[in-house]
Amino acid sequence: MPKPKSTPEVDDNSTDPVEIEPGTDIDPKTDAVVDDIMKNDGDEALEAQDKAAEEAVVMKSGRRERFRNFMADWWTSPRKRWGTIAGLLVVIAALAVVPLTRYTIAGLVLKAPVTVQVVDSKSGEPVSGATVELAGKTAQTEADGKAVLRIHAGSKTVKVSKKYYTGASKKELVTLSGSQNMFKVPVVALGRQVSIKVVNKITGKPLAGATVSAQGAKVKTDAKGLATLVMASSATTQSANVSLSGYNTAKVDVTAGVDLAKNTFSITPSGKLYFLSNLSGTIDVVKTNLDGTDRQTVLAGTGSEDPNSTSLLASRDWKYLALLSKRSGDNASVYLIDTTNGDKLTTIDEGNATFSLVGWSGDRFIYEVNRNTVSDWQSGQEALKSFDPATGHTLLLDQTQGSGTAENNYAKQTFTTPYLMDDQIVYAKNWQGQGYGVLNGKQAELDAIGADGSEHNVIKSFTPASYPATVYYSSISIGTQLYEPDGLYVQFSNAGQDDFYDYDDGKLTTDTNMTDAKFYQTPYPTYLLSPSGNGTFWSEQRDGKNTLFAGDGDAKNQKQIASLSDYNTYGWFTDNYLLVSKNSSELYIMPASGGTPLKITDYYKPAINYNGYGGGYGGL
Repeated sequence: MPKPKSTPEVDDNSTDPVEIEPGTDIDPKTDAVVDDIMKNDGDEALEAQDKAAEEAVVMKSGRRERFRNFMADWWTSPRKRWGTIAGLLVVIAALAVVPLTRYTIAGLVLKAPVTVQVVDSKSGEPVSGATVELAGKTAQTEADGKAVLRIHAGSKTVKVSKKYYTGASKKELVTLSGSQNMFKVPVVALGRQVSIKVVNKITGKPLAGATVSAQGAKVKTDAKGLATLVMASSATTQSANVSLSGYNTAKVDVTAGVDLAKNTFSITPSGKLYFLSNLSGTIDVVKTNLDGTDRQTVLAGTGSEDPNSTSLLASRDWKYLALLSKRSGDNASVYLIDTTNGDKLTTIDEGNATFSLVGWSGDRFIYEVNRNTVSDWQSGQEALKSFDPATGHTLLLDQTQGSGTAENNYAKQTFTTPYLMDDQIVYAKNWQGQGYGVLNGKQAELDAIGADGSEHNVIKSFTPASYPATVYYSSISIGTQLYEPDGLYVQFSNAGQDDFYDYDDGKLTTDTNMTDAKFYQTPYPTYLLSPSGNGTFWSEQRDGKNTLFAGDGDAKNQKQIASLSDYNTYGWFTDNYLLVSKNSSELYIMPASGGTPLKITDYYKPAINYNGYGGGYGGL
């Protein structure tokens, strides 16, 4: 009677998966076990084995046609097909209930997970960074002192080694049950044990999983940010590196024989912050780490920059920067700095025009152009544009219209301040003119358009009363105030009467509660959206000081994170940190939940502010 190819060993109570390696030779001692199984399995198991043997003969002989006929006969006969399957299931079921002690050679074919925990022999504390060797496989222990390997079952020798610790070796029986394969190995420290703590430099919170490396010895911090480093007995200080994914590596000095506070080390989240600086005497673009270290000049100024209008606006993910700067000639130009591509500088727009930055809508930059060569009565004097850094293309979104013949007889359209609301740009078109009757038939508009030029629509047209024939200077105007991230107040003056509206979530409704005084005299905050759009950051004046708030994407569920503060809002860095400024010259970072700001650097703050700007950072 043919013997099975392999005999798996399974723990009665284990639910762990096991691995059976094909092609493994089986010791003759397995015969007794197989015979016992066959007595209980019956004819079905024997029939399954016979059929498997027949298939093997066909394959080895190379008689493919006979094998095809055999398989066709087997497949078309339900009795034979299900009989084979039933036989195999009986064999598997029989193997599953054979006690572990009867599989003396299970280690040749089966694997199981093994957990080895290395602990200090004195304190019992976990030892991280130790090398565990078991059955030819190695692994490093984590912060909890544990290393997990998957090996064959059987009697094995566990070996542990680490610098400044005695080596350890012990025999253990690896079973097929992962719950039973948990071995603790104590090691003896040969040097001086020093407690270390690692924290986030901005939040002060402990960091788990940080690696402290010193002279070939490594340890990892636990959930409390703690680790124990063993130094040479003769050493009082030891240079070390502290590293963690997502953080800058820090070089530190570990000191023996001191309290934990002196061996508490802070590391800074990785990332670069960009800002303007005139420390060199020119207005430069500079970058640093989030703690102000590794300061580098990205773009040196030429000396031609206008100190009042130079501006730098960062996209919410800090991938792109829009720079308005007069680096040469009579007019300023708009530039792009790509921080993902070696801080590459690209010219977005230039020429005989005045440029105004609007902000970032996703990865697209929005700006306005006032062309100096276009007369008041001509179309295209003002233009609204977007720039796509991915393609390098500029798109004309909209431009003003004009009519007339000369400076004393014209009607020209003008844009109000565009606001970035969700994925739209919302703006008004007004008219002004000189000459009798030049605005007859003209309408003001409230418009919306996507940054990619899609879904351009007129939200509402506003028709004024007719102007008397004696009126020479005339205008049709709409006023707008952004009062929340997706809320805009709209005012239309008509024949001495003000009509007010509320544009919210894409709908315009009449606002009967608004007054002229409230519309013009209320200080509306500038809401800064987080990179994900799930958070907002803003400030309100109270008792002459700033009160800082953070809320959700709609500026709801607000939380006061600072009161009577000298700090002003500046932006976000990821959704975890807030940027604030002080005295219009100092830049700080703090946790999004509030806390003590950490100074990053001094910087140059231009005179211009982008009130209502919510599409990026650096405009306040």
